[in-house]
Amino acid sequence: MGNIFKLAAILFLVGGIAAGSLAFFNSFTKPAIEKLKLESETKAREYVLNGLVPEDKIKGVIYEKDSLEIQKGSYEFFYKVKENESASNHIAYIFLAKGSGFSGVVETMVCTDAQFKINRIKVLKHTETPGLGAEAQTIKYGDKEPFFETWFKEKNSLKVVVEKDDSSSPDKVQSLTGATITTRAICKSISAYTELVKKNIENSVPVVYIGDADTVVSYDHEKAMAQQDSIRKANAQVTEGGK
Repeated sequence: MGNIFKLAAILFLVGGIAAGSLAFFNSFTKPAIEKLKLESETKAREYVLNGLVPEDKIKGVIYEKDSLEIQKGSYEFFYKVKENESASNHIAYIFLAKGSGFSGVVETMVCTDAQFKINRIKVLKHTETPGLGAEAQTIKYGDKEPFFETWFKEKNSLKVVVEKDDSSSPDKVQSLTGATITTRAICKSISAYTELVKKNIENSVPVVYIGDADTVVSYDHEKAMAQQDSIRKANAQVTEGGK
């Protein structure tokens, strides 16, 4: 009996040391990992924007960060892009689409123009089978970008679909050989996230900023204009009735 307790104590001690060591090293590595992830996403945004904006002007664009409700209570960021600070209209939308592939989640950075026509995509993360779904990131000899990603250029991101699912669609994309599931996951995630971006833009409220960043006041501009119009009409009626 004593040996059992002794072994249990040793296992408990070893487990505690291992857990403590992992926590200790994680506290050092986590910030570095997060930094690398942010740098990777920044480079990916510039990559997918290239072509829509001249390469020498990409550093000067304005990214307006907004959020999408993917599921109830679950939010992710996307970006509305302006060519410069004085520009009034957005020229592009950039978001990270996520979908379930054959072996796990596939993450794809996507850039569309203001009409949701795809400028460029970049597959950032996947756990697909080497030689099949993993071909999504393969650059052929002599090319400058993965051949798979070029298939998405100029497609409507709301309607992009695998050729096997709709061969008559002008927005069809050829599936990777032996990896239709991966291609379908990317197409579906792009269209689903684009729909969320579209709804966000359609429902966005013009914001008026008053005071400093800590005391920003926003209101529905159209509603405020309607209220003012109603007040003007009421005042006119009162004036007319007093004559």
